[in-house]
Parts: sequence; C-alpha cells; structure tokens
Amino acid sequence: MNAPNALGVRGTRTVTPVSYRARRWARTQLFSSPANTALTVVAVTLLAFVLYTMLKFVFVDADWTIININRRLIFLGRFPQSEEWRVWPPMWLAMGLGGLSYGLLSRGSLRDLVWLAAAVVFILGFLAHGMNGLLFGGAVMFSIAGYGAGRMAGNRPQLRPRLGTVAIVGWLLIIPFTVILISAFGGVKPALWGGLLLNVLLAVIGIGVGLPLGILLALSRASSLPVLKGVSTAIIEVTRGGPLIAWLFIARFVLPAFIPDALQTDVIVNAMIIVSLFTAAYVAEIVRGGLQSIDKGQVEAAHALGMGAFHVTFFIVLPQAIRAVIPALVSQMIALWKDTTLFAVLGFTDALGGAQAAYSQSEFIGRQKEALLFIALLFWSVSFGMSRLSQRVEKALGLGER
Repeated sequence: MNAPNALGVRGTRTVTPVSYRARRWARTQLFSSPANTALTVVAVTLLAFVLYTMLKFVFVDADWTIININRRLIFLGRFPQSEEWRVWPPMWLAMGLGGLSYGLLSRGSLRDLVWLAAAVVFILGFLAHGMNGLLFGGAVMFSIAGYGAGRMAGNRPQLRPRLGTVAIVGWLLIIPFTVILISAFGGVKPALWGGLLLNVLLAVIGIGVGLPLGILLALSRASSLPVLKGVSTAIIEVTRGGPLIAWLFIARFVLPAFIPDALQTDVIVNAMIIVSLFTAAYVAEIVRGGLQSIDKGQVEAAHALGMGAFHVTFFIVLPQAIRAVIPALVSQMIALWKDTTLFAVLGFTDALGGAQAAYSQSEFIGRQKEALLFIALLFWSVSFGMSRLSQRVEKALGLGER
C-alpha cells in the first residue's frame, strides 16, 4: 500500500522508465562534457571497426576447413585413436564435479548460462562428431545433473555437507584417476600425449601439485625454524629467478644428464615436475602475502585458549590467508594455463603445436589466421571460465563485503 504524503493523501509510486534511466546514464557517464563526448565517439567508432573486421573474417573471409580436417590433431595430437576411450571418463568426472561445485557455490545467472551454452555449441561445432558427439553430450548431462544436485542441496541442510565432501574428494582424486586411466594397464605413454589434452593435463597437474606444495613452502618460509625457512626460501628464490621456458629447456636437455638411468622418466613427466615446482614458487609468495595480512592478535588469542601451533595454523590462520588471496591465486592459475603453450617451442604437439602442424600442410599454406584464432578462442574460453568461477567463489565467501 502506498504511504500518505504530507497532506495525508495516498499517492502513487513513480516508476522511472528504463529508457529514461538509460538516457540519463549515457548523458552522465558518456556525454557529460565535450572531452568525454569526443572520447566516447572515438572509442565506439574503434570498437565498431574492430568488431566488424572480426565478424567479417569469421563468417565471410575465413575458411575453417583447416580446423575441421585437423581437429583431432589439435585436440589429441598423436594420441592413438584406439585409446581415445580413456579420455572420456575423466572428462565426465570433471564436468560432473564442476557442475556440482558450481551448484553448491551459487545459482547460475542468465549471463553464465548464455556463456556456457555458447561454449557447448563451440565445442560441438568442431570437436564432437558422431560417437564423440554422443560422448560429449553425456559429459554435458553429467554437468547439468551435478549442478541440479548442488542446487537441490541448498534447501536440505543434511545433504549439503555430504555433497561438499563428495566434491572435495572427487577433485582430490581426479588427477591420479586421470593419469592412471590414461597411462596404466597398457595405456598410452606420455610421449604420445598431445593436443589440447596435453595442455589440460599440464595445467591440472601443475595446479593440483603446485597449489598444496606452494602452501607448504609458504608456511615453511614463515616458520621460525632456520633450516626449514632457509631451504624453502632457497627453493622459491631460485625457481622464481628464471623464466619458465628456461626451466622447461633444462627439464628436457639438462635434467636427464644428472638423473641415473634407473630413475629416468619421460621428458613430459620431467616437464610436469618443473611446471609444478614453478607454480609452487609463485603460489608460495602469494600465500605468504596472505599470511602476513592476518592480525597477530588472533594467533595470540588462540594460543591463550590452549590451541596448539598446528591447529592455529590450519584452522585459523591458513583459511583466512587463502581466502584473502583467492584473486591472486586464480590469476596465477590462468597464467599457468596460458603458459602451457610454451611446450610448442620444445617440439611437443600440444594444441598450439597441432595448429602449427596444421597450417604447415601444403594444402593449408597461408591459413595461419584461422588456426591461431581458433587456438586463441580455446584458451580464452577456459581462462574466462576460470575467471567467472573465481568471481562466484569470491561472492560466495563474501570477499569485498563488510
């Protein structure tokens, strides 16, 4: 009911039209002064030109035959065709866990659903054909079912902790499950891993191993024990002192010379170790910054209540430190995902290496733009998804709110 005005007469609530609000916003934000008006016109003109050029290239000038013919080379590299079935169970598990985690954290917005639908159509258009299309469709159904279960748990307090435990355990087991399924029981040797699959494995192992290792290094560097602090500091500073590409060259050409023959591993395994250690060094410094942001009064209060150092660190200090540096951690994960393309420089047939091999074929000479734009879209879509997930996690944890 409308409240009475000063004269005691009940008035009607005035609703501002959307068009008026839009005009007012444009007038105050884009055309508030001659300088802002000129800047707006220039920016809009430049944006329209870039958008027109890109759309014209994608839908008119480009010939995407190079992607259709070489899609297996880009996505799987030299992975044996008879062993492709090993790739799908980890994908189903990952998409199911992703949907469950997203459903537990927040409700999907319309914008997120639009981006997700666009990504599904994008992948189906180039990757999934025939049986692969059915298998990818099954993976999408796993993701939708996981999201539905996560949202259903919102109204069932007893179910939510159980599903949360399932999600955590699933993410912890997905790396060993994937590696065992692909390589064990007469599986595929690491030397034959390639395409986008290799980029994903490098990023997942780098994140899965580098994140906990980086947290341990950060705690060691913040320790009061001189030996522990000195060793962790040396590892962090030496690793961060060189670029990733240099360490990858060392992993391929130098490291095998110092390892006994009985302990020799595949060059890709060596590279995974280097990537994990490199990621851990940067994660350690990020987490150490979070540790320094925690008020020492909390630690003193916890000790006064009789809590030991272990419980204070892992139940009071560390959760708050990691919560404070989630944006920086996600930025590091995105940087690692993009850095996996450096393996093409070493001769590995990852996604970028597959694209280079595709446009080196005689019938596709001069089609570098299509191949490289496709690879850029692949990596951008994953990076954007990680960024959106980070924003959801931050919102669920209440970061930036008082």
